[in-house]
Amino acid sequence: MAKKPKPDRADPRKNKSLAIRNVLKKLPTATAAEVVVAVKKEYGQTVNPNRVYMVKTKTNMASDGRVRISKARKSSTPMTSPDMWVEAIKTARQLLKATGSVPNAVALLKAIDG
Repeated sequence: MAKKPKPDRADPRKNKSLAIRNVLKKLPTATAAEVVVAVKKEYGQTVNPNRVYMVKTKTNMASDGRVRISKARKSSTPMTSPDMWVEAIKTARQLLKATGSVPNAVALLKAIDG
């Protein structure tokens, strides 16, 4: 289960990036200067146009899938996963078709191994 955000991080009056994201949802085609004015008006936050560009870039990267892969996805799949078994069976089938019989396939594998 995901962690709940801290109360101050969920408040756009205290979190400048969140305020910018909220304004960008309302005004997706706004320029950075327009976003700065809207953030100041709605949330009382003073932000720099460079921060607006940073938030826009991060949002675009997240939607494109260019952000870093989480640690859960980095770990390799275990050797017993069903996908690996299916792939191994397909490879074995190709080997049997290429060699013609099980004894020939075993002989070939022994020759490669040893």
